[in-house]
Amino acid sequence: MDSEFKFLNQSMPRLTIIVGSLLILEGIMFYFITGMTSFTALIPSFFGLPLAIVGYMAQIQPEKNHFWMHIAVSFGLLTFLGGGMAIKGVIDSDFSASTMAQLIMLTVGGIYTYSCVQSFIHTRKSRDSQSA
Repeated sequence: MDSEFKFLNQSMPRLTIIVGSLLILEGIMFYFITGMTSFTALIPSFFGLPLAIVGYMAQIQPEKNHFWMHIAVSFGLLTFLGGGMAIKGVIDSDFSASTMAQLIMLTVGGIYTYSCVQSFIHTRKSRDSQSA
């Protein structure tokens, strides 16, 4: 079994940096482009910055990858849960910029959390097959 899990042909630390960067970009774009000049428009960036930092730390400290990726999945899950506020907006037929930003967070956070769980499962199976 291959020892490194890849999602969308990216290693998990690299995927974490990409997801973090996308969330940072989302927050900045919604702040400046849509006219949502509220501090809350930057919320996706507040989730993205720690993800990008943790992904970078996992790359430069591969021996602590386990530690960094567990922190990363926590932020991924928080991103997913934070984006869950969009569900109420969709139910109420509110398709404003803030609802769209929350939907992006929900989708990105959900897919990222799923990829992390799949990575953890792959790592566990790989470790178990090596010890057998």
